[in-house]
Amino acid sequence: MFGIYLSQVLAEYRASGTSGHSPFFDLTYRKADGAYGGKTSVRRRAGDVPPQKKDLTSIKHENRHAGKLHLIDQTGHKFELHIPLLLSYNGKLIDHRF
Repeated sequence: MFGIYLSQVLAEYRASGTSGHSPFFDLTYRKADGAYGGKTSVRRRAGDVPPQKKDLTSIKHENRHAGKLHLIDQTGHKFELHIPLLLSYNGKLIDHRF
């Protein structure tokens, strides 16, 4: 069963909260230990990252955070999800091929 391509999920993630796009979405994912998890009504954590300067420390920081979605849940808890571990977006299964 197929619902949405990963590229579409990432595009909607980047557009969330802008005009015409809801800031909230639901995700299900696989945890690092193999268990399954889910979050409802999460939103993108935009504007929390200070401007980056291009020295070795900032490049290492960018590499550590590459491949993650930076999110905040209903209670204000900040968390990150690795993109390859995402299973569904707003109830649609994610196809990771594209």
